[in-house]
Amino acid sequence: MKRAFMSELAIVRTLVPSIAGVGLFIFVVLTLANASDGDSGMSAGACAVSAMSPIMVMSSLAGFDNQNGWERYRATLSLSRKDIICARYLSIIVFSAVTACAAALLSIVSFPLFNSAGIPLTGQIVFEIAIASAASMLISLMMVFLAQPLFFRFGHMEALRLSVGLFALMGCGTMAMLSSSNPISNWLMSIAGANPDPAVLGCLCAGIAALALAPCAISCAVSTKVYRARDL
Repeated sequence: MKRAFMSELAIVRTLVPSIAGVGLFIFVVLTLANASDGDSGMSAGACAVSAMSPIMVMSSLAGFDNQNGWERYRATLSLSRKDIICARYLSIIVFSAVTACAAALLSIVSFPLFNSAGIPLTGQIVFEIAIASAASMLISLMMVFLAQPLFFRFGHMEALRLSVGLFALMGCGTMAMLSSSNPISNWLMSIAGANPDPAVLGCLCAGIAALALAPCAISCAVSTKVYRARDL
C-alpha cells in the first residue's frame, strides 16, 4: 500500500503546478467579484478552489494513466490491485485536503487586501472560512467518489463524458435540495444562520464528513471489483 501511495504522490507532484495555476486564477477572480458582499463573499474563492480540486486531480490522474500507458504498466508491478485502488483514493483525499487548507489560508491572508467592505478579520470569520472550504471539499469529494468507478471501468475519455453528465445531474439535484421550497434545506439554513457559532458550524461540517464515508467505502469497493475484472 505504501509503495502504491508513493507512486501516486509522485504523479500528483507533476500535476501541482498546472492545478495551482488554475486554482489561483479562479481564487483571485471569484474573491474580487464577491468582495463587496462582506465576509461571506470573501470565502467564495476558497470554496471554489476547494470544490474543484478533487475533480481536477481525479481527471488529471486518469488522463496521466491514459496518456502514458501507466495503467497497463502498473498492473505488471508487484502491487495488488486493491492497493492500487486504495492508493488512488487516498491520494485524491490527501491532495484535496491540502488544497482546501491552502485555499482557506490564502483567503485569510488576503482578507485585508480584497476586503472592500472594511470588515475587520476576526476569529469567527477565520473559522467560517475554514469550515466553508472544508464543506466545499467534502461535497465535491462525494461527487468524485460516485464518478471514480467509471474511470476504472471505461477508461479516461469515455468516463470523462459520462462523469460530466453525472456531475450535471448531481448539480441539479443539489440545487433542488438547497432550494427555498425544500423544508430540509430551510431547516439547515435556519440552524447555520441563527447559530453561527463554532460549535454548530463544526457539527455541520463533521456531519458532512461522516456522510462522505459511506460513498467513499462503497466507491472504493466497486472500483476494486471492476479493476480486478479488467484484462490489462
